[in-house]
Amino acid sequence: MLWQSSFLQRAMLSALRPGRSDSNEALSIAEQIAIQLADDIVNDRLAPDTRIQEIAVSSRFKVSRGPVREALRILETAGLVTILPRRGAVVTKLSVEEVADLFEIRSVLFGLAAARVAAKHTDDDMAALYGRLERLRAMCGSRDDTAISDFVAAVQEFGLTISEVAQSDRLTSLLTVLFHQTLRYSRLGVSTEARRTELLALWEALIDQLDKGEAEAAEKTARSIVQSSRNFAISLLQAELTGQRA
Repeated sequence: MLWQSSFLQRAMLSALRPGRSDSNEALSIAEQIAIQLADDIVNDRLAPDTRIQEIAVSSRFKVSRGPVREALRILETAGLVTILPRRGAVVTKLSVEEVADLFEIRSVLFGLAAARVAAKHTDDDMAALYGRLERLRAMCGSRDDTAISDFVAAVQEFGLTISEVAQSDRLTSLLTVLFHQTLRYSRLGVSTEARRTELLALWEALIDQLDKGEAEAAEKTARSIVQSSRNFAISLLQAELTGQRA
């Protein structure tokens, strides 16, 4: 389960409640429900185009339908749920073109974050980033049943740490939302050990560039990391669609 880390849960909370800077503020019932449903969505326990029934959610969390409706509106704002006339809330299903678009936007914003970190960071910032790199290396060599989800979680922590070091709450919020909107497809991009090894090399290059203050190179490498996952995931999605039509 990806959200066992408080770091990741805090990042999603920040994205779901933009503009509210106090991360220690108690969660409303609707926010608690939204986070649990978001966890189900990004971890594929609720598949794309699945209808989310208010009555079932109310029963699950033992609340009235008011907080459930509010939770669904929060998820709609985050792009994880689509509310349709006469059908209600469904898990957002993206076309290949929409997936490609989200990855492209994410790559540009992640490149911006990397360039800012390269231009301005402290020794403590780099120590934190090198710590993330060691975790990614450990996850890359894993061959157990959770290898893919563990690697994706490590990548997310790494990327969000970079965005936080860039010291822009809005940038971090945008990147967090984009990451969760593309998470299902990001998993496709790291589905083989060879792909994970290839991505690890890019992350190692990025950290070296950040440490040396090479802003232009860091921006290019950061964008390459996202685009590499995008290209691999899109190729698999297109192959899947071709197979369905055959």
